[in-house]
Amino acid sequence: MRFLHVTHQYPPAIGGSEKYIADLSEALVARGHQVDVFTTRAKDYHSWRAELPPFDCQNGVTVYRFASLRRGPMTWRMLHFGLRNYWRTRSRRYEPFIFLGGGPNSAGMAWAMWRRAGQYDLIHLNCLVYTHVVYGYRIAKRLGLPVVMTPHAHIEQEQTYNIGFQRAALLGADHVIADTTAERDRFLELGVNPWQVSVSGVGLNLAAYRHDMDTAAARKKLNLLPDAFIVLFLGRKVQYKGWDMALEAYTAIREQYPHLHFLAVGPETDDSARLWPRYQHTPGIHVMGKVSEADKLAALQACDCLILPSAGEAFGIVFLEAWLMGKPVIGLRTQAVSSLVQHGYDGLLAEPGNPADLTALLAHLVTNPHLARQMGRRGRQKVLQHYTTAHIANKTEAIYMQTLRRHRRKTDS
Repeated sequence: MRFLHVTHQYPPAIGGSEKYIADLSEALVARGHQVDVFTTRAKDYHSWRAELPPFDCQNGVTVYRFASLRRGPMTWRMLHFGLRNYWRTRSRRYEPFIFLGGGPNSAGMAWAMWRRAGQYDLIHLNCLVYTHVVYGYRIAKRLGLPVVMTPHAHIEQEQTYNIGFQRAALLGADHVIADTTAERDRFLELGVNPWQVSVSGVGLNLAAYRHDMDTAAARKKLNLLPDAFIVLFLGRKVQYKGWDMALEAYTAIREQYPHLHFLAVGPETDDSARLWPRYQHTPGIHVMGKVSEADKLAALQACDCLILPSAGEAFGIVFLEAWLMGKPVIGLRTQAVSSLVQHGYDGLLAEPGNPADLTALLAHLVTNPHLARQMGRRGRQKVLQHYTTAHIANKTEAIYMQTLRRHRRKTDS
């Protein structure tokens, strides 16, 4: 079969939804399907700046990249103006501001889809918050092609899925793949047909996580103390990821537990640049910026637990990565994360907006390392049973075939 995957960014761009569609594309190619990807040349959704080549091939997946309208201060103001007034009035007159301000707005991608999408059996649209899904959906429908969509909606953030033009695409898709049961339930509330929505989740390509380091070797590689209790924050250092909240929790108990260390790994941002001076004299903090895959694996292996108090996760692939290494996780009790992490079993969940609760949970793991290891083992078993790329590809391939059969019956009747 021939499938077209349309997404806002694709590796080497970094992100959970980027990793999801790349791993899925490669898994389907390995099963004998042809998978092409239409995406932007951007590595940064803040600017949509064209940085990547217009064409490449990654592990059998042909990737076509297109330039899109740059997003600068004026474009961001347009987006914020549209969002502010849309939520105040729910008037569709503000949707064009959101559409143009959000992006990626790529005439080249839209034109290529119009000319070439007819050669594919099915189109899979990835990440509803961005506007490529909207024009991708409309073009596919005009051409009479079946559409599968993975929205990666942040349930608590309606702007990621419930703007009028987003909702129209969501309700019109032939099949919707939800990351979690909580996301599926929200889509059902919006009116998605129960027979046209499935829960799949995100998977890990186990081969990409093979390494020959134990915890001691990983700590030596990263210059970390061998006998410390190391809590890891892994992700882009932006405010919604909650890394400042994680630092507050660490600082609150560091004097009580001097063997506790904090490792922060991920690209720096304006948010982190403003925050770091506040902690420059706090002992036990180790900072790494954007790192190689090898160093990321070393950080995951070196830590005793992962902390990600993010208020805006559609799924949280980093939880899976920590679990695969046998590490427990600490997150927030949001709808999406609560659908993935079982509190007290394979991780701990703090109440959103409650730093004291997060601090108490971190202290609980520090003082109960045996419990931490037990939770990590349970998390690893969960990944191996439910969240491998092979498992997700099985589900998605079945969804594609079901969608194609239903579409053919509809067009033949």
